Amino acid sequence: MKYCDGQVCQLGDIVSLSGKTGNVVVDIDGDQYGGNLEYSVEQWTYLGAGVMINFESYGLIHYTEPEQDLILLHRTGETD
Repeated sequence: MKYCDGQVCQLGDIVSLSGKTGNVVVDIDGDQYGGNLEYSVEQWTYLGAGVMINFESYGLIHYTEPEQDLILLHRTGETD
C-alpha cells in the first residue's frame, strides 16, 4: 500500500490519523511481519494485501487503501 503522497508503507513506520499516532506492525504487501506471535505471518497473511496499523487510540486497523488523513510521520532508520 502507498500513502496518499505516493510513499510506500513499510513495517515500523510511525503514522498519524486524525491527530492520533500509530505504527505499521504488518506489511502484507512487503511480506514483513512484526516478529512476535501477535503480528505473525500465520495470523495475518489471510488478508491478502495491505498493512496493519496499531493505533493506541483506535486499536489495530487493516488498510488496503489509505485514508486521506493517514500521514507518514517517521520511518524507522531515518535520521531527523
